[in-house]
Amino acid sequence: MSAPATEHVRNIVLVGQDGAGKTSLAEAMLYVSGKTPRMGTTHDGKSYLDYDPEEIKRKFTINTSVAPIPYKDFKINVLDTSGHPDFIGDTLASMQASEMALFVVDAVAGPQVMTTRLWREAEKMDLSRAVYINHIDRENANFDTAMATLHARFGTRLGAVTIPMGVDKDFQGVIDVIRMKARYHSAQGTDEVVEDIPEEYKETALAARDKLCDLVAEADDDLMMKYLDGEESLTQQELETLLDKAIAQELFIPVFVGSTIIKQGIQGLMEDIATYFPHPRHHGRFRLANGEITYVDETGEPAAFVFKTVADPYVGRLSFVKVISGVLTPGMELVNSRTGKKERLGHIYVMMG
Repeated sequence: MSAPATEHVRNIVLVGQDGAGKTSLAEAMLYVSGKTPRMGTTHDGKSYLDYDPEEIKRKFTINTSVAPIPYKDFKINVLDTSGHPDFIGDTLASMQASEMALFVVDAVAGPQVMTTRLWREAEKMDLSRAVYINHIDRENANFDTAMATLHARFGTRLGAVTIPMGVDKDFQGVIDVIRMKARYHSAQGTDEVVEDIPEEYKETALAARDKLCDLVAEADDDLMMKYLDGEESLTQQELETLLDKAIAQELFIPVFVGSTIIKQGIQGLMEDIATYFPHPRHHGRFRLANGEITYVDETGEPAAFVFKTVADPYVGRLSFVKVISGVLTPGMELVNSRTGKKERLGHIYVMMG
């Protein structure tokens, strides 16, 4: 995959409680994008991302894995992290390398202890957030209850950008509140169908749309005055223009819904990530280990943040880096700002799993 422009890069970290479906979400995105020929699964040990023998044995993520996902002319770098408290250090480092934390929440259990803990950490980092409510097709799943719990736990700035058509065994697909369309995958799960919203869901969709417009309008003072003066809701163009600004400024936290196993709600999620989620320049300044401040700028002096290092028995030491400024090339010497010593880069790879 060739390097896209900075504005076409999205760095997303998947966080949340163990068992919520973070790895399944990343696997579904890989499959739907065409990056992998099959849907990787953790329960049978055939996951592309949970490849370590211990992860296969225990059936949960231990180490952060990277999934570079092509979507149109965008590159979505997904960091799949552990939701186990014993490995929170790895998760926090991955959050520092991202512009957006996508919290995966189980539709039945709701946000649990680890979700709340990581949410507070994301707030300290000034990290933009979004939520994906997973497993909406499971028994006893309830979207309204899940949203109410999220609002009680994390505030009222959360708003649904997709809502389910049915829940539990009646779940059929999702309604895209931004574009006011129904979206669902065919029985084979390979082709997404986009069509008009069924009549029985129109009232619910319009209510969600009004709530969405109320939240997003706060990103623009003039449009907010329109609301206070009792004028009509945002136009489609106004809504789409303000969404990325509202998300980047943490004025609005989008909530998605779906089911990763049957790949419902995945295509629309990737579309919104590419269209509305913040790119690296939105992150602003970046503080180096020695206290110096740098900015995301591909024309500046080379600087990179090492957020993970592993020892591979065949390759040697692998350092996972986020390039902050400049361009990295094999053989380049960089100063380790923590030790003050020079280190030479070896080969440069794009990892997948």
